[in-house]
Amino acid sequence: MILVCGDSFTAGEELLDRNTAWPNLLNTKVLNVAGAGYSNDAIVKRTVISIEAHPITKPITHAIIAWTTPNRIEINNQHLTPHSHRKYGSICDYVFLDWDEEWANLKFVTQVILLDSYLRDKNIPCVFVKTFDVPAIKFGTWIDGSMVEWMGDCSKGPGGHPLELGHVRIAEKINEHIRNLGWLS
Repeated sequence: MILVCGDSFTAGEELLDRNTAWPNLLNTKVLNVAGAGYSNDAIVKRTVISIEAHPITKPITHAIIAWTTPNRIEINNQHLTPHSHRKYGSICDYVFLDWDEEWANLKFVTQVILLDSYLRDKNIPCVFVKTFDVPAIKFGTWIDGSMVEWMGDCSKGPGGHPLELGHVRIAEKINEHIRNLGWLS
């Protein structure tokens, strides 16, 4: 079984039926533990918790991690970005007043290395996917491009999330990649 974790693009935010999100369109059995608004902190935490809690009788054999922007952080289970003022109010003014983009990018690199090392230690092959604006990193196995590129000009919901056609396009790209890796029979 492939564990998939990411943010709202992976969770299927704005879809009429979240069962049509791209992880469920892969040509294999998946466990989608993504969450709307997830920060990379939440993605790392949720991935590790899910693997540790998964029964040995139905092991996680592979993982696909869809990273989000380093400019999203988790504070008290709220996933804030510089643009989430509408949702969370003035806390964003304080959090992002002196935001350090370099620090955020270095933290992101650390998170990628940490999760890649954890998955290697567990003997779980993984691929990393960019949702949108993540820095280029030469550590780990990455699929070229990003979900935003793959979905192209398809219809999006009011929040900018891909709708059904976008998820189909994302799944096609990821299916092609994991088939080439030999994950699919």
